[in-house]
Amino acid sequence: MKRRKMVSAIGMAAFWAIGLATTGLIIFAANSSSVKHQIRQLLVTRECRGCNLSGANLGAVFLEGVNLEKANLKDANLWSANLVNANLKQANLAGVYLISSNLVGANLEKSNLENAFLEDAYLGGSNLKNSNLTGAFMKGVFLVNAELEGANLEGANLWMANLEGANLKGANLRNALLLDTNLTGANLKGAVMPDGTRHE
Repeated sequence: MKRRKMVSAIGMAAFWAIGLATTGLIIFAANSSSVKHQIRQLLVTRECRGCNLSGANLGAVFLEGVNLEKANLKDANLWSANLVNANLKQANLAGVYLISSNLVGANLEKSNLENAFLEDAYLGGSNLKNSNLTGAFMKGVFLVNAELEGANLEGANLWMANLEGANLKGANLRNALLLDTNLTGANLKGAVMPDGTRHE
């Protein structure tokens, strides 16, 4: 009986090991050879400042606390990725897929998120000061207590987004969709509203 349990445990361990290895193979197989080396560097050192990861497939990857400052992640797939406390300052994230990703506490100051997909992403307490979110799809995004001072949200879709307590001082919300958006306690001083008027 004990031997059977031991064999079963070994079998399960082998199963998980194969699963992890397969996941790694999928990550690398789905990326072009030009970015594989930089992805490997990122996963091992947690540091890839200024890297070119354009179009990279990093969906559901654990990237908590990584340094991707000034990295090029244009059109990358980061669906359901864990980017808690990640440094993405001045990163190019145009057209990136961040659907259901966790970016709580991440630094995205002056980052370019033009036309990015952020549906149901978690960005509570994140720093998006002076970031470019023009045309971003942000339905259901969680931005409680986020820093968005001076951010450009022109034409962004914020349907059902939660911006409670967020700082939107001087932000540009011209033509943004604010349907069922929670702005309770948000700072909108000097912000340009969807109709073009400035909030006092």
